Amino acid sequence: MTNIYIIHLPKIQSSLESATKLKTELKNINLDAELFEGTYGSDAVDLFRSESRIVHPISFKGTPVDECYIGKSNRPGVMGCFYSHYRLWKKCVELNETICIFEDDVEIHRPLIPVTFDDVLILTLGARKSEKYKQYLYNPSGEPNAVEYHHSSMPGTTGYMITPVGAQKLLNEYHTTFLASDNAMNTRVVDLKIHNYLIGKANLDKESLTRSSIFWEKFNEE
Repeated sequence: MTNIYIIHLPKIQSSLESATKLKTELKNINLDAELFEGTYGSDAVDLFRSESRIVHPISFKGTPVDECYIGKSNRPGVMGCFYSHYRLWKKCVELNETICIFEDDVEIHRPLIPVTFDDVLILTLGARKSEKYKQYLYNPSGEPNAVEYHHSSMPGTTGYMITPVGAQKLLNEYHTTFLASDNAMNTRVVDLKIHNYLIGKANLDKESLTRSSIFWEKFNEE
């Protein structure tokens, strides 16, 4: 069975509660998930400084990054989110098998139907770029399949499957750099497909930890 991980921040009560709820919802569709402690924004700031890790010079659109994008990417929560996914990409390569990654703020709608894909398969709708693909969540039709995804980057990294080949491509690209995790997973680097029977979506009522966590607030005060 595919290894399944739920990224959460257990020191933040809301994250722990939503991760625990998601673990139960996945169990209800016969998926056993492991809670994976993500990287806190405050820790990521220190880690990136010690690793001399910088914002990737090329954006997800294939153009040089500008100052505005650098500022956005350097938010502690964004950095922590990227590194949480980065650590799981490393685990995927170490295991040498496809894994499934969820962030804690996912709502499950239906069971997962296995389909074939090469690098990355989107399983849940995020907060952005979702309108065109809502049919795959609410009114899916036809045979279950990994279908073309027509945006340049992920619709948020709330839920996806990744192969060791796809994970290695990302590790190679971001060996000493980073972008926001959804922007990092773009069509310049990996082959993106979307499941035409999406299993869930992001909980849009839940504030993003990249902006609302106590670590982000603490960083702003310093």
